[in-house]
Amino acid sequence: MIAEVTALIEREAALLDDRRYEQWLALFTEDCLYWAPVSPEMLSPREGPSHFRDDRQIMMVRTHRLANPRAFGAEPSPRTLHVISSIRIEAESGAEILASSSQIMLEYRNRGRFEEDQRVFGSRVRHRLRRTPEGLRIAEKRIDLINAEGPFNAMAAPL
Repeated sequence: MIAEVTALIEREAALLDDRRYEQWLALFTEDCLYWAPVSPEMLSPREGPSHFRDDRQIMMVRTHRLANPRAFGAEPSPRTLHVISSIRIEAESGAEILASSSQIMLEYRNRGRFEEDQRVFGSRVRHRLRRTPEGLRIAEKRIDLINAEGPFNAMAAPL
């Protein structure tokens, strides 16, 4: 089972890095939740503000915007590299699996401001995966940024 979970998480990262957003979205269930809380102590996205708290519809809008070469604020389109380690299964219940990993995402946007062109996001990521007829799908992705409480500019690329 760990090999199947690892393959899914690594595939997700590769799709993001290749900017294949439509295929990335296909990895998620219809009722998915994709969120980054402002504090790792938050147990639910309903407890307060989040850096983002997206359902599938919002994810589709965001990725469509990133894929559009004329989208204001998304130009130049970010390039990313995800580094993943320590993938483990935390729990399994019926058709669902809770997995966690450590991730670093490098984001580069050539905007002519050397110090600001590359950013690093470190996080612990939790995937709640669900078995479907199509295989494992992501029902929830929670990203706990190590600097979640700190100030930073909006994220353009999905983590």
